Amino acid sequence: MNAHDVEVRISGESDTAALTQALGAAARDALQNDPRCRRVVFAAQAGDLAAAGAAEAAGFRYVLDVDLPGAELSLLVAEPGWVTAVDMDLDRVPGA
Repeated sequence: MNAHDVEVRISGESDTAALTQALGAAARDALQNDPRCRRVVFAAQAGDLAAAGAAEAAGFRYVLDVDLPGAELSLLVAEPGWVTAVDMDLDRVPGA
């Protein structure tokens, strides 16, 4: 993670619509408050399709699963457009 990346933790929320709303608001706030923030990370329990779906509905995308001592997590991220923008001019060398 980068020094300006943000981890969002929301616990105890079983209503997926409320989780989607909370994650969306948290991502918007983090990205608006720090223009250098490259990603907002949310970790759902691996296999928790409701939480992952709520995050995806809030604009997050699944990245990978990680195994930690005592937990297996699915990491999802929300990123600003400047991070995900792709220059499709493959014949141009950047900086040339």
